[in-house]
Amino acid sequence: MSRAEMNDTEHSLNAVPQSERRGLTQLVFTWIGYVFTVTIMSAGGNIANGAADLWQCMAAIYTGYGILFLLSLLVSYVSQKTGYSFGLLTRYSFGAYGSRVVSLFTTLTLLGWFSINCYLSGSVVHTLFPGIPQIPVSIMFGALYTFTALKGQKIMNRLGSLATALVLVVGIVAITCGVRDAGGIQALMSIRQEQTRSFNDLVTLAVGSVVCGVVGWVPDIMRFSKSHKTSLGVMAVGMGLAGPFMLVIGVIGMMVYSQYDIALILQEQGFLAFAFVGLIGNIWSTAQGNVYSSGLNLASIFTKVSREKLIMIFGALGIILGTFGLYQYFSSWLTFLATVFPPIGGVVIANYFLVWKQDLPDVSTTAFPPLIILSFVAFAGGVFSKYIIHVGLTTVNALIVSFALEALFGVLYLNKQAERIRSDAKGA
Repeated sequence: MSRAEMNDTEHSLNAVPQSERRGLTQLVFTWIGYVFTVTIMSAGGNIANGAADLWQCMAAIYTGYGILFLLSLLVSYVSQKTGYSFGLLTRYSFGAYGSRVVSLFTTLTLLGWFSINCYLSGSVVHTLFPGIPQIPVSIMFGALYTFTALKGQKIMNRLGSLATALVLVVGIVAITCGVRDAGGIQALMSIRQEQTRSFNDLVTLAVGSVVCGVVGWVPDIMRFSKSHKTSLGVMAVGMGLAGPFMLVIGVIGMMVYSQYDIALILQEQGFLAFAFVGLIGNIWSTAQGNVYSSGLNLASIFTKVSREKLIMIFGALGIILGTFGLYQYFSSWLTFLATVFPPIGGVVIANYFLVWKQDLPDVSTTAFPPLIILSFVAFAGGVFSKYIIHVGLTTVNALIVSFALEALFGVLYLNKQAERIRSDAKGA
């Protein structure tokens, strides 16, 4: 057994045992810490910037989050049942080396999110205290986010609980003041503007706001779940209430103040100083989640390197990228995520239910094929469906196409391959 496996206290290389499973209260605050984030507020602003009115914004938000809720339920079922992280689950879908490609890709997207959070930390401080330069602050907070991710789920749960309470207050204040400054609810609802994006594009932005988390983070959290009811409760709160709440803050900010950066919105309202701790706590809870999940993904790739070292490398790279201002490409970033992550989820879900038929052999005794090409073909089919299918919603099409292709390949070949692998694992 390698040193990394001996020190694997976060179960990055094996299933979470039942003795360490948790209930609704503990997990819901961890997940809310992921979705109660300033970046989702900004996604709401981008939706409002392209929509005709508040009603269209809300329709896009709840359509997008309805899709995410369904996807999150399926993914959380798989992770709760198996106890495996996202990185380990992809071994069954994409193969030993194929899973490393997927995990590395997911890590790179999380690196983008982490760099945006580092940038926003510096932006909030610089907006409140103009004399303090942004870049050194971004570097300092990036290091702090990396440190708490190193400490694992327990300290993350505590920070997530605190950040949730603080940002809830900030959000209520921002929405209340926004409605007041608009002239009341009726006045806000009567605001009309030129629609510059199609409804499909608006839904895509909503999905992109957290689809990376639904596919890549949900397994890492819900593998600690005690039951499917716990998973259902956590996802219902996250997708039905918490995520849309954050998007609405950005929507109102854009429609009333023509700003989607929460620091600038609160500055317009005169509450930035009051909300400072809440904003930083909010960004912190999300950023540490980026680092934590990336550590798990990297540990599934570089199995002989400790999770702690991998997290520190990731944190350093994210801090460097945060100084380059990826935030200015935020809308394009959301569209990219909404294009590529639903197909990954479609492949993993179909693989678990229809190829392995919910009977996965133990990951530690299984000899996986190096690369499962057909699963990558199913993934590619989902991605390119955007350019082939011109009816319906892009994200739904991508999910359905990748799922259907993986199911078809299961019938043609993958089911037999899975049976051989399972038989070999039992004989090992």
